Amino acid sequence: MKSKIKLYLQNLSFRKLENYRAVLHGIACKWTLRHLIVGLIMSVLVYSFWLGHYEWQQDMRLWKSFGDVGYIFLAFALIIGPLSKLKNGAKFLILWRREVGIWAAVLAIIHGVLIVDGWIKWDVAKFFGYEFIPQLGRLARLEPGFGLANLIGFVAFLWLAVLAITSSDRIMRFLGGQSWKWLHTGSYIVFYLTSIHTSYFLFMHYTESFHREIAPQSVFIIPFIVSASAVLVLQFSAYIKMINMRKKHLTNT
Repeated sequence: MKSKIKLYLQNLSFRKLENYRAVLHGIACKWTLRHLIVGLIMSVLVYSFWLGHYEWQQDMRLWKSFGDVGYIFLAFALIIGPLSKLKNGAKFLILWRREVGIWAAVLAIIHGVLIVDGWIKWDVAKFFGYEFIPQLGRLARLEPGFGLANLIGFVAFLWLAVLAITSSDRIMRFLGGQSWKWLHTGSYIVFYLTSIHTSYFLFMHYTESFHREIAPQSVFIIPFIVSASAVLVLQFSAYIKMINMRKKHLTNT
């Protein structure tokens, strides 16, 4: 009797899980609804990080929040691929990857515009870490790594924008499957560049310096480490699984 009850509960749980996946798949089939849901999640996360950065200046709170969520979205978009190869139950997430990636690009654009307009003030010299020093009477480089970090972020920003623009079936047909796939393998390069850019501002830029005090600690440190680690671990795990499957196939043949 107990075994029958246990079997019944297992079947019931399995049916509930399948129904849950069917609902998610049905939602995923409607791209407008997907964009709406991803946009809503984005808004909640941006607001949450904005609240978390309460010790920062108002304008910095805003652009940091958009940048933080943009990085999380980029990482999640890259997690979907290897995760679906490792777990069959995660394959439904593939239908959400395009929307997540597009919103990651939108967040990156907002993040960049807010910084250039509010912090850099559209000053190319300041973008690369140079400022006018009255005592010297000329421009001087105050932040050794600032310009390089900004340049890396700018390259990643441009590449991500290209990926977002080409994220449509029409563009994929125009470019051809192989060319489109080659272009979008650059998403991992964008991720690595963005990780370097983010690491500088999280762990180096706001440390104590001769011309300023230590800034408040960012609440994004732990989410950044978790997101970056998840992408690397899942990517490596999927690669190992692919190698093992090929070896197994060669052995069987």
